[in-house]
Amino acid sequence: MLEPPAGHPTRALDPKDARGVSILSTYVLAGKRSLTLNLDTAEGQESARQIAARMDVVVSSARPSELAARRLRYADLRAPALVMAHVTAHGMTGPLAETQGNDLTAAARSGWASINGYSTRSPLKPAAWGASLCTGIAAASAIAAALFHRDRHPGEGQEVDVAEVEVLAGMFAPPLLGTEYSGVPVRRRDPSDLLGGPVPVRDGHFALTLSRAHFWRDAMNLLELTDLADDPRWGAMHYRQEHRDEYVTRVAKAMGQWGKAELFDELAIRRVVAGPVLTMAELAQNEHLRARGFWVSSDGGEDVDVPGAPFRLSATPFDMGGHATSPGADSAAILAEVETER
Repeated sequence: MLEPPAGHPTRALDPKDARGVSILSTYVLAGKRSLTLNLDTAEGQESARQIAARMDVVVSSARPSELAARRLRYADLRAPALVMAHVTAHGMTGPLAETQGNDLTAAARSGWASINGYSTRSPLKPAAWGASLCTGIAAASAIAAALFHRDRHPGEGQEVDVAEVEVLAGMFAPPLLGTEYSGVPVRRRDPSDLLGGPVPVRDGHFALTLSRAHFWRDAMNLLELTDLADDPRWGAMHYRQEHRDEYVTRVAKAMGQWGKAELFDELAIRRVVAGPVLTMAELAQNEHLRARGFWVSSDGGEDVDVPGAPFRLSATPFDMGGHATSPGADSAAILAEVETER
């Protein structure tokens, strides 16, 4: 990992442990060696070119003009087998290629914010760093495809261009295509649609999916709203949508009598898709995630559990790869390796 002399920006983010080290950086930078270079100097740029020419993959978040000014464009690296991935806000081409961005601007420009939140309030971006994480997943997939191509065509590297705003626009595809087809824009949820989002229950909130006829029937029977369960008209989704004012208050009131764990257990037995809204504390203690080994130790000097991989490989289990080193801790060793290979 190439960092500026001051270190990766993530290292400055709270919360910090007793040593003053960012817990987030311990998580996201785990398993990476750290090399610090000043890319505003000719010496730093030359070192970067030498290192990149010996890599299989280089991932950059720099704008086109920054790479050009530092002579670190793909062509400058003179490594035809290299896969160079650009992960930026708007991509490496187009009118906005030089424009900075973040999760908030990507949510706005992609249209995602226009359907997120209540119709009576301002649009919302996805929570936390959802856009950045999804963009990272898209980049990893594209890099894997480029490497697969190189395996089939030895020596043929290529550039990978991933724009955060396009990743979110792709995630926005269902309502986008629906709007283009019907001409009616998809709008944010009306606050009166009590079942359009998590519903208050006795000890928190609960999400209930009623998209299919048997989900509706079995949920209504559990909630002792048998008239809604037995009337065949309510089995059709379009009828429920058109007449929601006739049932949402009753259903929400019936759900409010339940605790979220017991409601989930009963609906799960009936194979109704539903889920309790877990708090952060509940998520950390969730027995299902614990049983699957989702939480792993950050190994950063304190006993801090962090999310593990969202996948399981039977032959090569996930490993954090050790705690994050300090900025530049591996610079001398990496530069020595490059010099030896010359």
